[in-house]
Amino acid sequence: MVLRFFGLVDMMQNENKSNHHCHLYEGKNNILIIRRAQEFQMTLQFNQPVNPSDNFQIEFYIGINTYMLNGTKIIISFGGSQTGNWTGRIIQQQGDACVVGITPSADAIIGKYYTSVAVIGSNGISRTQKDSGTDFYLLFNAWASNDEVYMPNEEERQEYVMNENGYIYQEESGDGRQWYYGQFVEGILDACIKILDDSHMPLVNRGDAVKVCRIGSAMMNSQDDRGVLVGNWSDNYSLGTAPTFWIGSDQILLQYVNKGPVRFAQCWVYAGTFNTFLRCLGIPARVITNFNSAHDNTGNIVTDLIFNSVGNVLELNERLTRDSIWNYHCWNEAYLSRFDLPAYQNLGGWQVVDSTPQETSDGYYRCGPCSVKAIKEGMLGYQFDAPFVFAEVNSDVYKYKLNSQTGKTELLSVDTTYVGMKILTKSIGGNNYEPMDITGTYKYPEGSSKDEETMKNAGRTYKAHLQYDDEQGVEMTLEIPQERVKIGQNFQMAVVFRNLSEDTRTIHGLLVGSTIYYTNIQRAQFKQETFDVTLKPMETSRIQVVVLAQNYMPKLGCQSSLRFVVTAKSMENNQDLMAIQIIVVNGPSLFEQMSVPAKVNQEIFVKVEFTNPFPFSLHDVRMAMQGPNFISYREKLYSEIAIGTSITWMESSVPTRSGNTMVYAVLDCSVLGNVQGNWAIGIKA
Repeated sequence: MVLRFFGLVDMMQNENKSNHHCHLYEGKNNILIIRRAQEFQMTLQFNQPVNPSDNFQIEFYIGINTYMLNGTKIIISFGGSQTGNWTGRIIQQQGDACVVGITPSADAIIGKYYTSVAVIGSNGISRTQKDSGTDFYLLFNAWASNDEVYMPNEEERQEYVMNENGYIYQEESGDGRQWYYGQFVEGILDACIKILDDSHMPLVNRGDAVKVCRIGSAMMNSQDDRGVLVGNWSDNYSLGTAPTFWIGSDQILLQYVNKGPVRFAQCWVYAGTFNTFLRCLGIPARVITNFNSAHDNTGNIVTDLIFNSVGNVLELNERLTRDSIWNYHCWNEAYLSRFDLPAYQNLGGWQVVDSTPQETSDGYYRCGPCSVKAIKEGMLGYQFDAPFVFAEVNSDVYKYKLNSQTGKTELLSVDTTYVGMKILTKSIGGNNYEPMDITGTYKYPEGSSKDEETMKNAGRTYKAHLQYDDEQGVEMTLEIPQERVKIGQNFQMAVVFRNLSEDTRTIHGLLVGSTIYYTNIQRAQFKQETFDVTLKPMETSRIQVVVLAQNYMPKLGCQSSLRFVVTAKSMENNQDLMAIQIIVVNGPSLFEQMSVPAKVNQEIFVKVEFTNPFPFSLHDVRMAMQGPNFISYREKLYSEIAIGTSITWMESSVPTRSGNTMVYAVLDCSVLGNVQGNWAIGIKA
């Protein structure tokens, strides 16, 4: 009897998904999702048991025009010789059913495949028609030792591939915002593949994680390729959603699929969304925050700040100063082996990838992947974008004074410790939101012999005219409150002078207080105070400064940051002094209540409460809440929340899956951002 195939294929979804750590992808109950370089099983139904002399093959295709030579068409033969990088074997026979095992290659193209079964007989080949029931998605595999994204530690794989909840740090103290990555939410996997399609990335390159990261970095911003997110660093978000209002990535990616580029984003939104893209496709990834992050526009690995001398004070010359220092900047790290770099340098592991549009790289706004180890060692010749990343975390800050008469600049000071003050990421562990300090992975301790070696490797050049004398007698610092400052609160700070010389010093100074964006760009000035101090030899003097809420509140905006700059001059020897401090003022919180403990398939009511503590009404207040497997995304708009008024927003939900989850809530309006509430919820079966 001639072997015939009945067209019945069981993709064994439950078993395969579980074995391949793909069981959490939602909305994919009828389609297989697996990871490359790991065997998956299929059951084929024939008209009789398969004999050794029978010849059949399974064919896999990705894309439209498929070829065996470029990996878009794979043929696995049973009963004949096998060629290619994918392998197959017959595992067992159960009557007329045959269970086969298929192992995709470690460099297989990631994306959506379709399947065909062919029986080869004396009369030719009999092949099944295309059937969506046998389609499957193939992803990168951090569990496979021969995959370039292999991560050997299971605890790390659970955090950096499987964890849907994250935390993005926006203050050195460890405060920030929780972020829902939602890489397993229904529609997100298709959205991530659409992003690759929209980039016109050739299918043959989609098995290369380095190239996927690089394309993803470009496509997360819409600067030059109609990518996912539109940046906006102003205060006007009327044409979209304020960056502070986003709870997570899923709503952004789903909106992109339906409507195109999504408005608006700032660095943490780009990083959070890019993290979802990477984890969804199987690449281990995390969001990191660099505090005092330099933006080197001039490409000299130095941050140059130029100041005008106005009377006895200094003011930043924004026209001549091309470089900048952000209060913080968020980017991503992806875990890659970097087979494209020399093996003897061992530059694999965490790689910087940044999708915030800052500088072009090979013609597009993108950055990385760039080896973190290469940055630490000052090895800036290896691709991609190492000089820019190095400057972000390790450039020295050169402050110059412009002579308005000659047009020449005089070096005032060099600060070797300000940039890259601290670099944080979330600690490992599902509900562990404590910050992990990873500064030491990017740089050696300042002033150490290893640090000096790094600077030499980076090609730092110190010229004679850059030498300066910083022992001029007076030291000035700006002390800010140790306790957290809440919005609407008055507080005190102090300017401290220490005369380290044996001569009397007369100081003329100016303190300027401004509200700023997190990029350190001034929004509005709210305070100016001059002072004169006479210091005896070796004397210390403190000047108390009172900051009133009634002065800063009207000019605060939604970024909630205050910058204080003190400039002063010692009249006896013309020594210029400068000190800068930034204070992040904290907004009120949201509070949550549940009607009963959460149980699967049982209705529950969730309340979110907020009280307006300010001496003014809040208008056009937008709120949102969401909880994975607990409550779907909801929004509500309040036209006004009057002074001292409390609002209660109640929604019903039916939890869908047992286990631990998070409920996220956020409130936003034109004068108040970063008002959040996040609660850990346990759902019982």
